[in-house]
Amino acid sequence: MVKRSKNKLIKKDTKILNKESLWKTTQKNYSTGNAILPKTSKLGRMLRWPKYICLQRQTRILKQRLKIPPSIAIFENTADKIFSREVLKLFEKYQPLTRTEKKQRLKTLAESKSKGVEIIPEYQHQIKYGLNHVTNLIQRKKAQIVLIAHDVEPLELVIWLPTLCYKMGIPFAIIKGKALLGKLVRMKTATCVSLTKVRESDNHNLETLKGRCKSQFNDRFPKLRKQWSKNVFGIKTEHRRTKEKLAKES
Repeated sequence: MVKRSKNKLIKKDTKILNKESLWKTTQKNYSTGNAILPKTSKLGRMLRWPKYICLQRQTRILKQRLKIPPSIAIFENTADKIFSREVLKLFEKYQPLTRTEKKQRLKTLAESKSKGVEIIPEYQHQIKYGLNHVTNLIQRKKAQIVLIAHDVEPLELVIWLPTLCYKMGIPFAIIKGKALLGKLVRMKTATCVSLTKVRESDNHNLETLKGRCKSQFNDRFPKLRKQWSKNVFGIKTEHRRTKEKLAKES
């Protein structure tokens, strides 16, 4: 009995498939983004994210939940997009030489030396980078302007740098992204960069940027070093707290 019923079903299917029609039948695909779409547009929970992304998100939520001390909370007050764009535009003019340019420079010096003519290369103003080098320039008060990355890991490497800049009276700015500072120096990342001298044509631009750095960071520093970051609670805890308040009032 079972076999006959199966055969009948197969015959019915073959008849439907053999029909010649304008609209051909297609099998439905029940996976995401195909025939039947999921009810939600947010597919974050359906994806399996890499471990480093999960850690990034967990740290971000932890920072929101916890009360962060002022020395770390300073790094959340970064420069705005317009100001950071203007600063980076100035710094881009004083990028260090590339590998090919360095090789060519050494080649010309070696050729001139072999001929018996010594050429002293002209000094070019460049960006100063490296944590030890920049701190040395700040201590000697040679740095004109200092840029510090906000996402240095571990943060203990750079946590004392804003206080040093404030004590020495050197204008500084905290900029989003160590990768942006790394691009200026032709590297992957950079903790901090600074300028000691610029060309005469860029002197006015440098002075204006220094003034803006002082107003946004140096002048606000005494207030910021006493200010703790406010912790943001989750949805569940907020609901619980509201319920507790209502219970106390009643």
